Amino acid sequence: MKNIKYLALLFSLTLLISCGQDNVDSVTNPGVYNPTSEINLGFTDANGGQLVLESDDENAITFEISLSTNPLSVATTITLAGSSSDGTVDGASYPETVVIPAGDTSVDVVVSFSDDGVAEGTDVETFTIEIVDADFGGSNDYYLTPGDISRTIDVTDTLPLSVVTTAGDVDFGLYWGDSSDLDCRIRDAALNTIDTGYSVSPGENVTLPGSVSDGVYTFSIRPWDVASSAIDYLIEMEVPTGEIYPFDGKLLNATGGWSQEITSLEITKSTNGSVVTYTIIQY
Repeated sequence: MKNIKYLALLFSLTLLISCGQDNVDSVTNPGVYNPTSEINLGFTDANGGQLVLESDDENAITFEISLSTNPLSVATTITLAGSSSDGTVDGASYPETVVIPAGDTSVDVVVSFSDDGVAEGTDVETFTIEIVDADFGGSNDYYLTPGDISRTIDVTDTLPLSVVTTAGDVDFGLYWGDSSDLDCRIRDAALNTIDTGYSVSPGENVTLPGSVSDGVYTFSIRPWDVASSAIDYLIEMEVPTGEIYPFDGKLLNATGGWSQEITSLEITKSTNGSVVTYTIIQY
C-alpha cells in the first residue's frame, strides 16, 4: 500500500514539472520547444567623434550597425533616438528606424545637419545617436544583448579659429557685467593647472606661458559667487604679436562655491620653427 502511495506521489510531481515548462511536450502542453538565441547588435564603424559644420550636407556622416552573428532568417528593425548637449536636436536629420533585411548582417545610418538659424560661432555641441530598441521580426526566438549602442558627432557653425603668431606668452582676460565673482584657470590635457585667476576684483587674467609644450590646453570658468543663474561673459585672448581675439558666451544655471567648472575654450598649440599656431574651439 505504501508503494502505491509513493508511486502516485512521484507521478504527480512528474506531471507538475512537465506542465511548468513552456513549449515542451507534456500531458497538457503538446507544444514544440524552440531554443532562443542571443543576438549582439551595435555600431561597428569608427566614424564617431568627428567635427562637422552645421550647415554643410557634404559633411553628413555614415555609421554602420551590425549583427555579431550569421545572417538571420528574419528582418531586424532598429529604433534610434537622438540627443544634443545643448538640449535640442534642431537641424539634425537621422532615421528613427532602420532595418537589417533577412539574410544581411548590417545597415548604414546617415546623420546630417542643417543650419538651425542660431548664430553660435565656434561653439561646439555634441550630438548623440543611440540604439534604443531592436525587433527581430516579432520572433521570440531571439533576444538582444546590446553592443556599442551610440555614436557622437561634434557640430559647429564655424570651424575652429586658427591663430598664427610667434613664440611667447598668450594672455587671457575674463570679464562679465554683473556683481558675480567668477574665477578661471588654464589646465593641460592631464588636468594639471597651468595658471589661475582667483582674485576678488571684477575681471580675471591668466597666462598660457610660451614655454609650455605643444598640446591641448583648456580655459575654464569656476563661478565662486553668482548674482544670477545666467551670466554673460567675454574672454579676450592676446597673442605675442599683439592681436586680441574675443570670445563671448553665457553661463546657464550657474551656481557658486566652485561647484561647477565650465570649459569655455580648448586651445591646441602647434610649433613649426619660429611659427606658433593656436587652434581654438569655443564651447
